Amino acid sequence: MNESLKNSKYGLNRGNLKMIALFCMALDHIAAIVLTAWQNTLIKDTPLYIFDNFLIIFLRLIGRLAFPIFCFFIVEGLIHTRNVYKYAFRLLLLALLSEIPFDLAHTAKLIDFNDQNVFWTLFLGLVAIYCIEGLYRKFKLKKPALYLLIFIIALLADTVAYTINCDYGAFGVSTIIIIYLVGRKEYFMPFVINGLALINFYFVLINLKGIDYGENADLAPIAFAVYITFVLTVSSVALFFTKFIKNKNSRKMYAACVTLSAMSFDEAAALVNVLLMKYYNGEKGRKIGWIFYLFYPLHFLILAGICKLLGFY
Repeated sequence: MNESLKNSKYGLNRGNLKMIALFCMALDHIAAIVLTAWQNTLIKDTPLYIFDNFLIIFLRLIGRLAFPIFCFFIVEGLIHTRNVYKYAFRLLLLALLSEIPFDLAHTAKLIDFNDQNVFWTLFLGLVAIYCIEGLYRKFKLKKPALYLLIFIIALLADTVAYTINCDYGAFGVSTIIIIYLVGRKEYFMPFVINGLALINFYFVLINLKGIDYGENADLAPIAFAVYITFVLTVSSVALFFTKFIKNKNSRKMYAACVTLSAMSFDEAAALVNVLLMKYYNGEKGRKIGWIFYLFYPLHFLILAGICKLLGFY
């Protein structure tokens, strides 16, 4: 921890960062749900349509800051919680409670199994790093065996995330794992985990879902191979610089943002978090408890209600 920031009124505590994440998430979902639904009622290329489109892009870029912060605090939660089982149960409970509000806001359906909310992702990430933590604590393994087991845990967690199609999917789970590993000053495995997430996303999620490529069907696999090689190379080079970042919290956040940027370039907007984490003082701050958790399903209910009231659904 940066001692100069500890107990400093200029430092950011956990409560501050969580509130920033909630604010950014709310803006993101207002854009993704309400403004996007409104846009569908507008005539294309009109000034109002163009303005709405610009506002959606702007707010969604701000929203990119939210998820890496949530991932960061999943790892912090594992480190600081007194009872990891209760912590995991809270995440699982919120995943269940949030599913109907999530589906209502995104699809106007009470239940939709096509996509699952982000608490499933956070839960899977916590389970994965808890298992990896067990490898470090309970077994004295040499690195080849340790790395192989970490890879298997990541593969299993990513596969579950893909199967249930939770928000951020394999990339979300991999981001949590990478934050944890960088915190342990493991800089080799993040390259492997990042590659695993990329292969899962581009080859399994996109290339093998029966997409009709028409006349370009024969070239599609080659195009994907070239693209994934390019993205993997760029993200791997970016991850190489992780260990040179002095501040440990900024270091973890940087690795997380690079991983998410490999999924979608607009996630690079979250790199602003690297600067925020420089001012994280490690203190709890004001306790917001269940408000932090309940905000997620409640704000979806509100957004779904707004869309229904305005006739978008």
